[in-house]
Amino acid sequence: MWDENKKNCSVIGEDLIVTGEIKCKSDLMVEGQVEGNISCVSLLVGKSGRITGDINTDDVQVEGRVHGMITSRSVELKDGCMLEGNISSQTLSIHHGAEFTGSVRHSKDSGNQNLKEAAE
Repeated sequence: MWDENKKNCSVIGEDLIVTGEIKCKSDLMVEGQVEGNISCVSLLVGKSGRITGDINTDDVQVEGRVHGMITSRSVELKDGCMLEGNISSQTLSIHHGAEFTGSVRHSKDSGNQNLKEAAE
């Protein structure tokens, strides 16, 4: 899923607060705070990452906190994360120690299949 050696990756650092919609043609790592919806190819919400808004991506891995709906082909909730919102996904992995409040809907077509073109 998430490869830390990815060369085409955008990063929102710990000291950054972003307010507004984010559309990214590449992968995105959030270590800071985002207040708005996110569309990207693959998303990692790091341990210090905080997102308030909906997420639309092919793959998402949550280590930090998310308050909003996730629509993705694959969702992984890691130990220590906190998600408050609904999930629509083909696959879902919830690790021991993850906190999740919401509902899950299995979907065969979740995610951003043509996100790179849509973000243009």
